[in-house]
Amino acid sequence: MMLATLFAPLLALQSVGEAVVAIKNDNPETWSVEYPRLIQPYVQDYRRCLAVTNRTVTGVANFEAQHAADLPRCAERRAKAIADSNAALAGAKTAMTPEEVDQLFANIGRIHIARGADLDKQFRQRLAGAEAASTAYEAGRPKGLVIELRDASVVKARTDASAAAAEQDKDSQ
Repeated sequence: MMLATLFAPLLALQSVGEAVVAIKNDNPETWSVEYPRLIQPYVQDYRRCLAVTNRTVTGVANFEAQHAADLPRCAERRAKAIADSNAALAGAKTAMTPEEVDQLFANIGRIHIARGADLDKQFRQRLAGAEAASTAYEAGRPKGLVIELRDASVVKARTDASAAAAEQDKDSQ
């Protein structure tokens, strides 16, 4: 009984290594990737290499180009991840051909670039919204000199009082 209790977690962990993990793009009409859990560390390592970098916000929509520049920067990590994945999958229950593994990592790169393109789209939409708000404000704001923002009767009473005082000064001279 005790021996079975010791081996049960090991058997469960062994079967978990063969489960399929899916990562889907925000737009399911483009790319999705599925791979055995056995190669998850290699996939995560490559995705981490792509994602962990400094992004520069320059006021120009260039996030897609910045994301595309991550692919050559992580080329060595990708090659190692593909080789390690193929080695791990050799003889595994869940089989992927080397071509499928290569396609998997290519799709991960495409998804990474698509995320940068999505950031560019959001950036352009925010700029267009800000420009529209500024244009609407300029069209609706008062033109000319605004003396006081008070009730019109207060302004008229002050104008009348100063006019009467000016007339009295003129008459007294």
